[in-house]
Amino acid sequence: MLELPDVEVLRKDLEKEVVGKRVKDVTVGSTGIVRAFHRNRPELVKALEGRKIEAVRRRGHTLFIDLDDEHTWVIDPGAEGTLFRETATAELGPQTHLSVSFTTGGAIHLAEPGDEPTASTGVVATEGAYEAAGVNPDALDPLDDNPTWMEFGRFLAAASKPLKLLLIDPQHVVGIGPVYSDEILWEAGLRHDHPSDKLSTQEVRRFYRAMHEVLFLAMKQVGATLDEADPGETTDEDEIADHLKVFGRDGLPCFRCRRPIVRTRLKKGVYTYHCERCMI
Repeated sequence: MLELPDVEVLRKDLEKEVVGKRVKDVTVGSTGIVRAFHRNRPELVKALEGRKIEAVRRRGHTLFIDLDDEHTWVIDPGAEGTLFRETATAELGPQTHLSVSFTTGGAIHLAEPGDEPTASTGVVATEGAYEAAGVNPDALDPLDDNPTWMEFGRFLAAASKPLKLLLIDPQHVVGIGPVYSDEILWEAGLRHDHPSDKLSTQEVRRFYRAMHEVLFLAMKQVGATLDEADPGETTDEDEIADHLKVFGRDGLPCFRCRRPIVRTRLKKGVYTYHCERCMI
C-alpha cells in the first residue's frame, strides 16, 4: 500500500506533468476500478474527456485532481496501484486498468497487479470530494496540516488510543500505514501499545519530531514516482527497504541496541515490528 510519503512525491510529479493539460482520450480496462464512483465505465470516460486539469491535491494517500468544471478526479492507489507515464498511443497491458491521454501528447496509466484491482478512480463534485472518496476531512494529515507540537499533543490526548493503532486509523490519521507507523514509533523510542493520552511532554515532542523526520526522509528516498515503467516489472525489495530501520526486519538486530527486532500481532491482519529493549 502506498503511504503518505510515496503519494506526496507522486502528487508533486503529477503536478508538474499534467496541470494545464486537457484530457483527450480515456480508456478504462476494468469495471472494478470505477465501481466506487460510477455505474459503468462510460460514465468516467464522459466525465474526464475534454476536461482541463487545474490542480493536483492530496489528502492522506488519495489524490484529488481538480478539473475546470467544478469537479475533481479522484485516484485512490489502493494496495499496489501505481501511476506511470506512457505514450498517447500505448495500449493497455494486462495490469493496466486506466489510460488517460492529453491533447498535447503523452498519457498517464494507472496499473495494479491482479485481475481485481484495489485501486479506484472516479469524478465527483469538488465540493464534498473528500467525503465522496471516503476520506475523513477531520483526520490529521501530518504533512498538509502541519500542527505545532502542542497541537499534536492535544490531538494525542483526545484520541486516547494505543499509538500504533492510532497512527493507522484513518478516522484519526490519514496516509500512514503499517510501514511508517512502525518507523515513526522506533525513531521516537515509543512502544506500539503506549497510550496516546499518557505521554509526557518530552515524549510528545520526541514523537512529533520523529514523525516529521521519518516522513521527510522517506520522501527523499522515494525519489521520482511517475517514471515510465513496465507495470509488470518487479521491484527489488531490498532497495526499497534500505531506509527502513524496523519494518520487515524481524530477527535482525536493532540499529540502536542490537537486540533482535520482534514482529507482534496486534489483531487480525495487523502486525507491528518493534524493539523490546529501546522502545518504551
